Amino acid sequence: MAEGNPTQTALVAGGLAVVLLLNVFFSSTLQSDINNVESTVASNDADLATMNAELGAISDILDADLALIEVLDARIDALESESGDNTTDAQIAELQEEIDAIIDILDADLLLMEALEANLSAVSADIDTAEASLGAVAADLDAAVTNISMVAADLDAVETQLAVLETQLAALETAVANINQMLTQHDAQIAMLEADHMADIYTLQAEHYYDIAALEAALESATSCQLVPFGNCAGANLSGANLSGMDLTGIDLRSANLEGADLSGAELNESLLMNIEGNSSTNFSNAYLRYADLTGADLRYADLTGADLRYADLKFANFEDATVTDADFTDTYWHQTIWTDGDRYDSNQA
Repeated sequence: MAEGNPTQTALVAGGLAVVLLLNVFFSSTLQSDINNVESTVASNDADLATMNAELGAISDILDADLALIEVLDARIDALESESGDNTTDAQIAELQEEIDAIIDILDADLLLMEALEANLSAVSADIDTAEASLGAVAADLDAAVTNISMVAADLDAVETQLAVLETQLAALETAVANINQMLTQHDAQIAMLEADHMADIYTLQAEHYYDIAALEAALESATSCQLVPFGNCAGANLSGANLSGMDLTGIDLRSANLEGADLSGAELNESLLMNIEGNSSTNFSNAYLRYADLTGADLRYADLTGADLRYADLKFANFEDATVTDADFTDTYWHQTIWTDGDRYDSNQA
């Protein structure tokens, strides 16, 4: 097992600490920016209120001046009506011109005041919009701060889990080191035992060489041909084998060599006996061969005395000169079957 990497673990922990510090820094910075913007908006509102108040005062002064000018115009009109002196008329005309000039100035100031009021209204609307936007931004920032707090909590949990994992990893590394040490000791002990007893092992192998060879041959035979119900002995060489009375139901003996084999009384129902090879020494007397498939079986000269072949498949089978006394061929299937007389038949001749 690979050992842990302390440097990698330290880097991971350090990275998490940096992330936490950045979260705290940005949270403080965002809150400070929000406070500064809110303070600026409040200051702008105060300045706007002061300017509106001053504009109202100036408007009141202009209104008073206009009223005073109207009074002066009325008095000048009265003087013109009452005076017949040319000099006085000239002075009144000059005074009227001065008053008209003042009126023109006041009219221009009024236009400027109206433009200023319009500008102040626009500024007020902009400030209202800015305050609304600031409210939305503040809400978003609050949500961001909340998310940052959640991330920080998750990072704290991860740090705790990392600490637990590091402890477990250290324990595993210690256990692995102990196991490796024990394995090294065992390897040394095994080597010593092998060195001490190798001569004995060689002696035993020499003494039992032929026994081992015989067992291997028997094992090979057992694994290549299983003489059991539904076993597989296809192509096996069973010439001269004594299989009498054995239960070999459903066994696969396709193309097997049964020359000289004794299968008397054997249970061979539903067995596969296609293309088997028999001869005059092959003994199927009193064998049970119901539903057996004997397609192409070579049973020339074979002994089938008393055998039960009911429902067997006998197409292309060869029974020439076979002994079939008291054998039961009921409901067998024939096609190009060679009977004991050496002729081929497609129907039961038994």
